[in-house]
Parts: sequence; structure tokens; C-alpha cells
Amino acid sequence: MNRLVSDQRRRCGALGALLIVALLFLVSCAAGGPLTTQTLSYQVTLTLDERRVGEHPATITIERRDGVQPGPIESVSIVPMMRQHGMASPEVIAQPLPDGRYQADGLLFSMDGDWQIEVYIDRSDAREIAVFQVRVWP
Repeated sequence: MNRLVSDQRRRCGALGALLIVALLFLVSCAAGGPLTTQTLSYQVTLTLDERRVGEHPATITIERRDGVQPGPIESVSIVPMMRQHGMASPEVIAQPLPDGRYQADGLLFSMDGDWQIEVYIDRSDAREIAVFQVRVWP
């Protein structure tokens, strides 16, 4: 009898540990880390506060590919798109921060799933587009 109780406790403990690991995984997926990609001239890093349905801020870091701060950028904007459903959220104009990064408030994810986020970097002579693939959770 004691052996049966001991086996059940062990199984419950293992199941509890598995549930905790699964929960931590889902939380880390929803928060996510920074995403980085390159355009012709820039290395662009996108940091989302949350990867969940709703409105959330995003921070964009733009550096010249050779590691130097970028040249004169006129504007930075973000458009989240869910191409497989033929939908896009409104464009958000990012505001420059004192440290050289850009902050976009109110980035809207209207449903969960796979989103493509395009960051438009406009200069007087060109537009460069950084594309990110993001999974948004409910």
C-alpha cells in the first residue's frame, strides 16, 4: 500500500513539474526576446513588450551594418500584417528616443497567429524595409 501511494506521489510530482515547465515556456513565448534582421544599410532590432493579442509598444534599434549609428533618418514606422488572412493593422509612426532608438506605441495585434511586421526606415534618398516574422499568442 505504501509503495502504491509513493508511486502516485511521484507521478503527481512529475506531472506538476511538467505543467510548470509548460507554463514557463508559454510565458516566455508571449514575451519573446528581441528580433534582429538586416536591410541593405542597417541592422534592425525589434523588441516587443508582449507577443499577445491587443495593443502593445515596440522598440526599434537601428544601426548601420558597419556598427556605426545610422545616418539621417527622416521617419520610422511599423505595419503589422497577417498576410494569410489578407489583413493589416494601422501603421504606427515610431517616435525617436534620446538614446537613438525608436518607440512605437499602440502596435495592434487583433488576433493570435503568425504576423509579419514591416519596419519602414525612410531617408530623403531611400526607403528600407526590415521584415520580421512573429507568433502572437491569445
